[in-house]
Amino acid sequence: MPEQSWAEGYVVDVDYTQGYYRDLAPALLRFVTLLGGVRAAEIEADFTYYELGCGHGFSAALHAAANPAGRFIGVDFNPTHIQNAQLLARDAGIGNIRFLEKSFAELLETDLPEAEIIGLHGVWTWIGDEQRRQIVEFIRRRLKPGGIVYLSYNCLPGLAQVAPLQRLLAEHAALGVGERIEQVRRSIAFAARLEQSGALYFGASPVAKARLARLGTQDPHYVAHEYYNANWSLYYHADVARALGEAKLNFVGSTALLDNFEQFVLKPEMAKLVAEVKDRTVAETVKDFARNQVFRKDVFVRGAPQATPAELDTMLGRTRFALARPRSRCTLKGATPAGQVTLNEEAYAPVLDALARAPMTFEELGRAPETRKLDHKQLRQAVFGMAALGNVLPALPAAGEEARRAATARFNKAVLSKPASGPADSVLASPVLGLGMFVNFIDRIFLDGPQGEPEAADYVQAVMAKRGLKLAKGEKAVEGESELRTVLTERARFFFTELLPFYRQLGVLD
Repeated sequence: MPEQSWAEGYVVDVDYTQGYYRDLAPALLRFVTLLGGVRAAEIEADFTYYELGCGHGFSAALHAAANPAGRFIGVDFNPTHIQNAQLLARDAGIGNIRFLEKSFAELLETDLPEAEIIGLHGVWTWIGDEQRRQIVEFIRRRLKPGGIVYLSYNCLPGLAQVAPLQRLLAEHAALGVGERIEQVRRSIAFAARLEQSGALYFGASPVAKARLARLGTQDPHYVAHEYYNANWSLYYHADVARALGEAKLNFVGSTALLDNFEQFVLKPEMAKLVAEVKDRTVAETVKDFARNQVFRKDVFVRGAPQATPAELDTMLGRTRFALARPRSRCTLKGATPAGQVTLNEEAYAPVLDALARAPMTFEELGRAPETRKLDHKQLRQAVFGMAALGNVLPALPAAGEEARRAATARFNKAVLSKPASGPADSVLASPVLGLGMFVNFIDRIFLDGPQGEPEAADYVQAVMAKRGLKLAKGEKAVEGESELRTVLTERARFFFTELLPFYRQLGVLD
């Protein structure tokens, strides 16, 4: 199919896969600014949020449902994406979102309100220099002082070996005829044959070799958008930070929360080297060399005024937190770029035990019986450490939760009204966290069946047999009815005794 003239080198003849990107959630972005020690724009009440390059609009719609006090505007130049997004918003009864079918150039000429947040997931990698300049100009014109920008992108040095592979795939696909997906499959097969023939590039580029092996297992629609755009650019953090500096933005942190804690991402000898670099932009770039970073999830603030210690204490005190997973699945151990981490149970577990009862503000945690032995500094360290390891997430304030529950209930009903088509996860909105929670396809089937462990396991097994679905445990397929029954029985017990109560605590399910 010939490339449409309006596409500007971007893949548009294949729909982008519908995904959910938690990193765009307002509460998470606000928490990153707190970790970065800056005073950012308030977003608890009335705020405006743009998601540029919103695709089918799933993330934007979910966040609008979970944050009904905000005004959300999703922008994408693909009319199919925008139509799908508008249908989703209509079906979910979301009244605080609008979707615009516009290029970035057209967006600059549109009269629009100023915003507290502007988010872009991955877009920076797949567009040309002119479009990147238009984005920066839009931010300069429309972002309020103290406003937050989220920008994720493929980065260097980690993907340096993969760039030649992307070029090979794109060049070979351009020679072919037929539909885009067939071109994608043929080019991957050709690259695999080249690797198997002993091409020295793959021998000298183990990262590219591993990436090629993975491509054959991924959704070709995703692969088409990820690797086959005419523009596919990799950036050092320093390049991006300096470009956004034109809009008066300063880097403050990452939505990959672990990355905000150097003790978890840098070994001591590397941390000493990074500490010698006094420029924040260069230091972040050096950290990427230390970790061989392949993807960044950067948060910037316009102006980024530093908060005083008293202001930080006030902001932290009123920040609400909740468990990110059931208490039994929370861990004090984890593999990090700095090595294996094991945190002290006496110092960290009390925060998990308190939040297992209910979401709480930091001030409320300080008064909880479980944390009575922790002083203010220890409590802060425990909360931040649990957030870094993925056990705890920032939550929205208790005020306004009733309205959020009504909005997310409509959204979740719309999602659950469509049958799960396979092992792809569903995502439901949490009015407590203000973001989406992944529900795997087995648990989706549990929701449709009888609400008892043995009967539910029977029901899921019958549904899987009817649909021809397979189950994996780890990296191995579950073989035989007996083994499948054992796995489903264990999952049913966990689902009804722990996971379902957890979802209810977060407002994901009634």
